[in-house]
Amino acid sequence: MSQLHFIIDKMEDKNAFMKVCYFETSVYGQLQSPEEWTPTSRVLVDSDQKHLIYVVDTPSGWEYIRFPLKLWKQIDEALAKDQDIVLVTSLTDNGEAHQSFLLKDFRRECLELIENMKDNANYGEDMADIVEDYFATTLENVR
Repeated sequence: MSQLHFIIDKMEDKNAFMKVCYFETSVYGQLQSPEEWTPTSRVLVDSDQKHLIYVVDTPSGWEYIRFPLKLWKQIDEALAKDQDIVLVTSLTDNGEAHQSFLLKDFRRECLELIENMKDNANYGEDMADIVEDYFATTLENVR
């Protein structure tokens, strides 16, 4: 298991029902057998790096798909709109999405994690405030 940490560089709306996320273009050449990746329905948080992490199974074990803090407002928007999150795993020669897959249960897992992190110092002193700020719409909808 290589335990690489692939960081999402950008997210964009595909349509009203879906957000698509992309790695930096240079990462696509480093991916090992992304067509064999399987979503795990598991979302974690790295409170030191301020990353949400989606775990995928791979032929060699698992990989971390990291969503940095700069994207949390977009994730909040996707959660509030009940949009699916799709990960692009390969690009065409002209840089367009070629292969992708749904990050299964991303919304449900994020909602549980956000609810757990809210007002919880176990994730670090500042994480509760960060969650309240970056996921304000989501938290308002679940109250």
